[in-house]
Amino acid sequence: MPVEMHSQGQDRCVLTCTECKQRVETGWHCPGCEGYDLCINCYNTKGHTHEMVKVGLGPDEEAEEGDQGGNQGERRFRNPLESLRQNIQGCILSLVHACQCRNANCWLKSCLKMKRVVLHTKRCQRKTNGSCPRCKQLIALCCYHARHCQENPCPVPFCLIIKRKIREQRLRLRQQRIGNRLPQG
Repeated sequence: MPVEMHSQGQDRCVLTCTECKQRVETGWHCPGCEGYDLCINCYNTKGHTHEMVKVGLGPDEEAEEGDQGGNQGERRFRNPLESLRQNIQGCILSLVHACQCRNANCWLKSCLKMKRVVLHTKRCQRKTNGSCPRCKQLIALCCYHARHCQENPCPVPFCLIIKRKIREQRLRLRQQRIGNRLPQG
């Protein structure tokens, strides 16, 4: 997964380098390869054939790292929000794949991880009171997914329920706006 789901509700992203298995807060992600992330050291020494995205660094920290990466066509997101958006999108893609995949030996590294997270959330007793950080993260990811999901039925857990709640909330807001425009008499 581009961003590990088990970052336990921290405000930071945690990557696991595909090459050296080191867990780092900053590194490079390949949007073209499923779950392919590199720490800065492996990126600088080993490189990668595809365009990679720098994640986890703000503009000040990025300037300190220098321009040592030797890959062609690399993109750097100086805006941390863009980096976060890319990470969330990668996690959503992993979630959708895992929910549709029926292959127990899937070649995608993130598939089995995401299947375990989904299974945990289905069985977890603490999710109902919001005390499980792993469940909170999956449900938040499902909310991001549901905002743009057009599938009916959708295999992503909680998606249909979340879409229904979003529709109800929009309807209530419209009714409130209409009610505010009516003359009081």
